[in-house]
Amino acid sequence: MKKVLVILALAFAAINANAQFYAGGALSINGQKDNVIFGLAPEIGYNITDKIAVGVAAPLVFGDGYSIISVDPYVRYYFLEAGPVRLFADANFEFSRTKIEDFSHNSWGVGIAPGVAVPISDRFSMVAHFCRIGYYDEAFDFQFNTGSTIGLYYAF
Repeated sequence: MKKVLVILALAFAAINANAQFYAGGALSINGQKDNVIFGLAPEIGYNITDKIAVGVAAPLVFGDGYSIISVDPYVRYYFLEAGPVRLFADANFEFSRTKIEDFSHNSWGVGIAPGVAVPISDRFSMVAHFCRIGYYDEAFDFQFNTGSTIGLYYAF
């Protein structure tokens, strides 16, 4: 029994030696003077290896008379490094609740969101998503503007 516990402890330590937590997110303001849309997307994650991370984002979008809140867990794979710049793809599952005045609607989706991570310092980095491609709200979809974000992340 002691050997099993020692092996499990060593395996956990080996996994955590390369692991690193990160937190951050994106803030957005879109629209025109009569219809301004605000967005906040906090995110936390855990780098399992140099190439793979897992995390969850919780985007909140609100505007004149409506709001959307989502839970978006993902697995991130870094597939290309060019100097400090790292390209990645997030495979995600999204669950959203939209409320427009007295009407509410739940939706879900699965897809891929490609992006780029650029370090600013040892702890801070900027992360941008270009778009998202997948099955969202009962239809296959490619969203360039909706899936595009840029945010600031802190690794600890």
